[in-house]
Amino acid sequence: MALKINKKEMNMAYGLGAAVVIIGALMKIIHKDLGPLSGNTLLTIGLVTEAIIFALSAFDPPEEGYKWENVYPALVGDDAAAEETMSVKAPEALQKKYNEQISKATDQMKSINDLYKSQLESASKQAEINTESIENANKVKEQMESLASNLSSLNGVYGGMLSAMTTKK
Repeated sequence: MALKINKKEMNMAYGLGAAVVIIGALMKIIHKDLGPLSGNTLLTIGLVTEAIIFALSAFDPPEEGYKWENVYPALVGDDAAAEETMSVKAPEALQKKYNEQISKATDQMKSINDLYKSQLESASKQAEINTESIENANKVKEQMESLASNLSSLNGVYGGMLSAMTTKK
C-alpha cells in the first residue's frame, strides 16, 4: 500500500500542524484562552495532526537516489569497467594533451632539480670560502697582536736609548 502524496501538500501539512502546536504551547504558557480554544485543546489538535502526518509519511516510498556509479565508475568496484568508461568519456585528444602536460611538468622538475643542485654546490663553496676567510682573519689578528707587542717593546728600547742620549752632563 503506497500512498502518493504531493510533497508540496505534505510540507504545508507539516507547517500548519507545527503552527497549531506552537500557538497551543504559547497559550498554555501565558494561561490565555482564545474563546472556546484553550492551550490544552490547541496542543492536542496540533500534536494529533502531526502524528497523523508522520503516520502518512511513513507510507511514502523512499526517493530514488542518485546513480553515482555513472559519474564515478570506480564506485562499482570493477576496475576494468571503470577504465573502459573513462576511456570512452575522455577523448584521445585530451589524453594526448594530458600526456604532453605531464611531460612538460617532468622536464620542468628536472630543470628545477638541476638548478637546486647548482645552488647547493655554490652554497657549499661559499661556506668553504667563508671558513677560510675567518681563519685568515684570525691569523691576521694574531699577527697584528704580535706586531703591537713588538712595537711596544721597541718603543721601550728606543725610549731608553733617547733618554740615555739626552741626559745632561
